[in-house]
Amino acid sequence: MTTKPEERHEQLELCIPYVFGRLNPGNRKQFEAHLTSGCEKCIHELSGLYEATALLPLLLRQETPPSGLRQRILSRASSKKPEPQRVERPSAQRESPVTPATRPEFPWYRYAATAVGILMILALAYFVYELAGTTTRQQKQIADLEARLLQNDDVLAAFGAHQFEDVPLTGVEPGSGFSGRFFWDPSNRNGVLQIGGLPVAAEGKCYQLWMMKQNKYFAVMQFDVDSGQAVFVRMLSVPVGEKGEIEAFAVTLEPKEGSTQPSGAILLRGAR
Repeated sequence: MTTKPEERHEQLELCIPYVFGRLNPGNRKQFEAHLTSGCEKCIHELSGLYEATALLPLLLRQETPPSGLRQRILSRASSKKPEPQRVERPSAQRESPVTPATRPEFPWYRYAATAVGILMILALAYFVYELAGTTTRQQKQIADLEARLLQNDDVLAAFGAHQFEDVPLTGVEPGSGFSGRFFWDPSNRNGVLQIGGLPVAAEGKCYQLWMMKQNKYFAVMQFDVDSGQAVFVRMLSVPVGEKGEIEAFAVTLEPKEGSTQPSGAILLRGAR
């Protein structure tokens, strides 16, 4: 069956009322026969309309029924007497006459405008969701920068001391890539630890800094290294020992709660 271009355009206007069930039996029968002929324009138009109508329930607002409605319905149903069933005699089936095709009651562009409005609302909701996520990430970045600025102020204050000592820390295992330095002011026992190359500690583990005094280890502090952090810098206060009594500093991997004596292998070590 070959359809002229002007007929294809006229049948295209029947797609929307067909989807919403607004065609009379005659129009519906003729339109379905037209679809059977393989009109690609009408089939493509119906596919888009079915996708749009599937989104319409998302715009409906849930309403709570008034209190007592269920009881009133049950009361009316129980008070109404059942009507006797009527027995209808079979009659000869007659074919319904074909109703001539009529124009749809509503123009197709009204349905199209409704579908476009639904898509715009969904796009706007997605944009607001993405904007909220971006704002949260930016707020976290600002908080991290403020913490780093405060840390830098402490580092600059330590380096501003009249006398501070630099103790290089090197990896014990050759080729480990671990390195560090410990800057500290013996007069007030404040220092700055700088570490590079350490991986993120395993679950339930953390790094611990030790100082050696008379061949004995004394715990100084515990610290963690974040993922992707190349250098770790932190202010600390050396708890015990005079300048001449401290012999060396070391870093080990210990349990999360810390240790009183090194239980893991020494990763970095530096002697004064």
